[in-house]
Amino acid sequence: MRFLVVENDEAQARQIKKALSEQGYIVDVVIDGEQGWAYVEAFTYDLLLVNAHLTKLNGVDLCQRIREQGYSVPILLLTVQNSRIDRVACLEAGIDDHLIKPFSLRELFARIRALLRSPRKANAPLLKWNSLHLDPISREVTYQQHPLSLSPKEYSLLELFLRNPKRVLTQTAILEHLWSFETQPNEDTVRAHIKRLRRKLKTVNADQIIETVYGVGYRLKPLPQSQSQAPLPVSSSALSVHSVQHSPEAIGSNSTLNSSSAMDLAASWERFKTLIFNRIQTLEETITTDPIPNLTPELCQNAAMQAHKLAGSLGIFGFKSGYRLAQQIEQWFIEAHQDPKNKTSVDTLKTFITQLHQELQQPLNWLEEQTPQSEDKTFISKRQISTPQNTQYRVLVVDDDLELTEQLQRAAINWNIQLDVTTQLEKARLILQETPPDLVLLDLVFPDHQDGGFVLLEELQDQFSELPVLVWTVRDDMSDRAAVARLGGNAFLSKSVSCDQVLTAIKDILQSTPTASTQILAVDDDPVTLNRLLELLPSYGLDVIPLDDPRLFWETLEKTAPELLILDLEMPFFNGVELCQTVRTDRSWNALPILFLSARKEPQTIQDIYQAGADDYISKPFAEAELITRIFNRLDRIHLLRSLAETDPITGLSNRRRSTHDLNRYLHLSQRHCQPFCLALIALDCFQSINNQYGYTVGDQVIRQFSQILQHQFRDEDIVAHWGGEEFLVGLYASNRVDGQKRMIELLKSVEKTVFPIINYVEIQMTVSVGISTYPEDGTDLLSLYTASNAALYQAKASGGNCCLTTSRVSRSM
Repeated sequence: MRFLVVENDEAQARQIKKALSEQGYIVDVVIDGEQGWAYVEAFTYDLLLVNAHLTKLNGVDLCQRIREQGYSVPILLLTVQNSRIDRVACLEAGIDDHLIKPFSLRELFARIRALLRSPRKANAPLLKWNSLHLDPISREVTYQQHPLSLSPKEYSLLELFLRNPKRVLTQTAILEHLWSFETQPNEDTVRAHIKRLRRKLKTVNADQIIETVYGVGYRLKPLPQSQSQAPLPVSSSALSVHSVQHSPEAIGSNSTLNSSSAMDLAASWERFKTLIFNRIQTLEETITTDPIPNLTPELCQNAAMQAHKLAGSLGIFGFKSGYRLAQQIEQWFIEAHQDPKNKTSVDTLKTFITQLHQELQQPLNWLEEQTPQSEDKTFISKRQISTPQNTQYRVLVVDDDLELTEQLQRAAINWNIQLDVTTQLEKARLILQETPPDLVLLDLVFPDHQDGGFVLLEELQDQFSELPVLVWTVRDDMSDRAAVARLGGNAFLSKSVSCDQVLTAIKDILQSTPTASTQILAVDDDPVTLNRLLELLPSYGLDVIPLDDPRLFWETLEKTAPELLILDLEMPFFNGVELCQTVRTDRSWNALPILFLSARKEPQTIQDIYQAGADDYISKPFAEAELITRIFNRLDRIHLLRSLAETDPITGLSNRRRSTHDLNRYLHLSQRHCQPFCLALIALDCFQSINNQYGYTVGDQVIRQFSQILQHQFRDEDIVAHWGGEEFLVGLYASNRVDGQKRMIELLKSVEKTVFPIINYVEIQMTVSVGISTYPEDGTDLLSLYTASNAALYQAKASGGNCCLTTSRVSRSM
């Protein structure tokens, strides 16, 4: 990918270029706005990094010019601390995100990745050549009205020809335009893509449209003179083709809402406009105090709060002028509160309120004046797809190393993973079309095509964007890793790792996807904001738990156990900073991601938010794309960290640390709601003899297969954990002694029916012993319940095993 850095601080520009180049990006640097504009016109860029304070043409004006000319390239604005940049002007100029200097490279890279993931849509004319039509907006290609399904690289290749209709494109020119310098393949790859594009065109009898100019390159076949068309508009450089991207979700873009979102927003306005006007009336009543000195600090503080809420609500509904007027009213009351003896003219305040009334009386076209909401949610859709942990996974292995794949197949038996192996790329394509797997394990190198794995990976990204891909290869340099990451690969492994490490990575990828029941607790006393979140987030698979009374925060937090917390800043009783600090001081919740939504934009306020322990901050009004991207960035990160810290590496179950937290939470709920709780301690019988006779590798296989039985046997809401060695633990909320005993007997029967395959085709049968304790009969805390279960388990083993012992009796599976 190619980036343009427009930065007048040459030292910092060199640092940014060095950091980005080390990440594999191609970087151009210019020092003023006019040069930046010239480069944008002349070259194709995937991202612009623009300093706000430039000479000749400042950063905001440069961005506005770029948007006015129809370029949809993502823009990251770089500003300094305490900069007086107008955020509204930045949004209206089409800037996607901004970053305050000084910044860390980690934050820079994270912002860049978020922008590059955001789908966008370019405003470009229809490209035609005879009966071939390419629509850059919808990315649809047709020939004589017959649709063509192309991969991203095939699409880009065809677009390159159509934008340069009378030029012969050499293989070198195609490589330089469609691949970044560090990841350029050889010319064989170009020929392979041309061949596949022609094959696709042949399905609609248009395979002769691209012709070979031998010894030079390729071009579009010239049209007969009668069908000649006027040259298609291109930029100053014949190869300066600006990338076609999806769905402009840039903050402040003037694109339209989709009709559904517009109707939702209009309906919300009808629901809440009475509340909006009541807030304005409250402000009017405040300034009717006569004489004006009677405007006490308490009244000023309350009025400022009302104006603050009003600004946030009007911003959400798209009243830009009303948003600014409410901010001015808020500032008037803040100044009056800070210095009661020096109140500015009340006439100015009355003028603001009058103008606000007039603004709200104007008809607002929801389809034209709102911040765009995403119509294309495909960049989120893969996150909503999850497979239950007890489902057998099917993995397609595309690799010509038969000896290694056979080893992997034998190891997969104990992982509940079915491996289908093919050594041919074409056969892999057929399998993918007929029966798509849960994951693809892909090598990069094949005898007949050194870059065949890269080609297939690109096709998968286009045709099966939701399908995870794990690359497992002997190629292991930085350029290969970067290329896999850019093409959408989920993970990269060297073939020097063991089969168990590969299978662990497969399970981690398949089980780390957030489910459609991801819960988010949103705390805000403004019903407009809560309503907007309830409208937006569920369509992305996020369940919103709204809370408008901070006094109920802790009770709601413990009851719902959300995966992310959204807080407003200014609320009655407890403000957002206080709630954030409370969460961070509790060890059970201090890792919970916290996102602030606030109309406050002062640097000191934002600093206070982060010092309190917040993970992220978005100012109101917020753009849907920015909010969703930031939420999923936080969820992805916390899921990864939790997987590493809380998952047992052998079984994939919760480890002792995680299960202890969950058990204590369930016990707390049992005490609060007077519910029973059952704790079962389970151990494999005669397990040490397995280790002694066959070795610890076989012992791990047995433990892994038994963990799969547990996953099948118990519900998602049950706590199932590997406690250590051959011991497992199960916690059953709202289950009494009889319920727990019944379910454990079912487990004993299931284990007895299971055959455990081990090395050299030897099969053994296992049994288990179980000790059960219940709350509150056997204890009121985890330690006392575990002690009781452990004593019962000891007696169960002593009685011969293969039984379930409670405090009252022994129950065998027979």
